[in-house]
Amino acid sequence: MTTSDHGWRETGPAFDPAGPAPRQATSSGDVLLTVQRGLRALEVIAGEEGLPTKEVARRLGLPPATAYHLVRTLVHEGYVWRMRDGGLILGDRLAGLLNHLEHRPNPFPELQPVLEDLARACGDVAVIGRLVGNQAFITSAAAAPGAAHADHVRAGARGPVHTMALGKVLVAVLPPAAALGTIRNWTFEPLTEVTITDAHRFLDELEVARRRGYALDIEEGEEGQCCVAAPIATPPDRPGAAIAIAVEAERLKREPQRLVSHVLLAARRAGALLVRS
Repeated sequence: MTTSDHGWRETGPAFDPAGPAPRQATSSGDVLLTVQRGLRALEVIAGEEGLPTKEVARRLGLPPATAYHLVRTLVHEGYVWRMRDGGLILGDRLAGLLNHLEHRPNPFPELQPVLEDLARACGDVAVIGRLVGNQAFITSAAAAPGAAHADHVRAGARGPVHTMALGKVLVAVLPPAAALGTIRNWTFEPLTEVTITDAHRFLDELEVARRRGYALDIEEGEEGQCCVAAPIATPPDRPGAAIAIAVEAERLKREPQRLVSHVLLAARRAGALLVRS
């Protein structure tokens, strides 16, 4: 497969399963270059834990001495751990940041009525989610009475982008370079027997989602559970988001068109509300 197989990728860099190409940090008047480089170093380490500092330097296009200074600082502050063989892994201090993320206020409170209507229409759980690194993060949720998935599909839950319909649409609407950067070097670990585990197949899924305006996951994140997701057209000053439902697999097989129509309508309603707010 080549990048020309997918129109949305033709203007971006080619996907390289071996890892990200070196990326030279740039600066402007209001960007602190050292902080920018440190954050990018964290992204590289998160993408493939166990890399030595020399490889982090290569992937960022940095002189080795600069990379060693960055890594020493990250290790000192607890954001990175250095193993005995010199490999780097994420430190526990990042877990504290994620904990704050899970408990922060809902960024889209005005969309709660849309969520509740969607949950009632579909008879299960409806959620709004955002992209946080390589994970889809649920920021708000609503459940119909007796919803089968109310206990674990909830605000604060998150999962790998390749296992969730939310993740697929959130990545699919990104500019090509950003979309590739999100999944570059991703391990595509399986959660079920049908989880997508191949990067090129995931790129195919992104193209399908971009073309039809919604994405599915059919028991890819959890056996027996299916999801339908559609992107929300958010204003430039609001974070990107998508809306989704979680339903039992039998429900999606029995009434796919009705469920997809409900999600697409809710996404349009949500976008219109955000424009007016």
